[in-house]
Amino acid sequence: MRLLFFQNCVSPHQMPYIEVLAQRHDVVVIVPFITYESREMMGWGQYETNSPVRMIVSPTDEEVQNLFEEPYEGRTVALFSGISAFRDVKPWFLVSLDYDVERGIITEAPFTFKYPLWMHRIRFWLQDYKFVKYIKYVFAIGAGCKEYYQSLYNYWKVIPFAYCVSNREQSDDNTLLPADKANICFVGSLDKRKNVIVLLKAFAAFKHKHRSAAEQCQVTIVGDGPKRQMLEKFVADNDLNDQVAFLGTLPMSSARKIIAQSNVLVLPSLYDGWGAVVNEALTEGTMVYCTSACGASALIDDPSKGKIFGASDYQGLAKYFWNDYGFFLEKDKMEHRRAALKQWAIENIGPEAMARRMEEGLRSRKK
Repeated sequence: MRLLFFQNCVSPHQMPYIEVLAQRHDVVVIVPFITYESREMMGWGQYETNSPVRMIVSPTDEEVQNLFEEPYEGRTVALFSGISAFRDVKPWFLVSLDYDVERGIITEAPFTFKYPLWMHRIRFWLQDYKFVKYIKYVFAIGAGCKEYYQSLYNYWKVIPFAYCVSNREQSDDNTLLPADKANICFVGSLDKRKNVIVLLKAFAAFKHKHRSAAEQCQVTIVGDGPKRQMLEKFVADNDLNDQVAFLGTLPMSSARKIIAQSNVLVLPSLYDGWGAVVNEALTEGTMVYCTSACGASALIDDPSKGKIFGASDYQGLAKYFWNDYGFFLEKDKMEHRRAALKQWAIENIGPEAMARRMEEGLRSRKK
């Protein structure tokens, strides 16, 4: 197959499986620019120049047309980041309508943090419904995403999909979490949507009821944002300074190292279309506590991977800390669990696994 990926930027959470696909298919990635400025601090936009993927950055209209006109013996499938989600990608979708190619979209569920689902449905019927007959495949990322897109148009083939991450790059920093503690971490932006205050409220409640147990734990927060000052004040006001550390923004490889050294990653988001940090944790063998508002909660389907809680349920999260901290301190059991999680991640959400899932989705066409 020839696979043309039209994306809004180079994503470290999609390039790993795309590079696997490029080893067996003709693959081109087309982006308006490498990454957003806000993502550069998190390590986005880095890719190997010797990658098997052909990358076209900021193409002219003629270059995009040439992609569709290039002779190719076999199927050509153009895969877009949504229909209208990104203004730079939408014109390329419109250009594709002049050519005899198959089309698909790779998309998360609607962003309901700002607008309720019914408003997204209305926008879809007014803006995008006229294009549905041109699309064959929807690669649906996140809990509830498959059901949403199936409800919009019955003739689409909707394939449950996920982001993935590559193996961690070794960093030169000496960041180490205390080996004699039960280590809890958060990695992400310190903003309203990530809802880190619920993590801190839960740990404060845990310490209030079980002080000696909480003192055997360490909470490490990686990231920065508009809520940091408020969160640091909460930590000081609730006598948590000895257990909670703010490390600020770190390079992606260093953040991954923190995750790898933690017993559990907590993602308390009010909303996340996916939450790729969950993939990063499971790939490192680290358990996850995340809210049901995270698309990646679909991966947490048994207690060996972690637990799910409500976005405002800090008491429930506090109970998880109490129930599990002792297990986290049992190093032999934790290493056995970590090895099992790593193996599960390789087989189910690793780059090869996601490449195979896309190939299978494209292989059997819905009639």
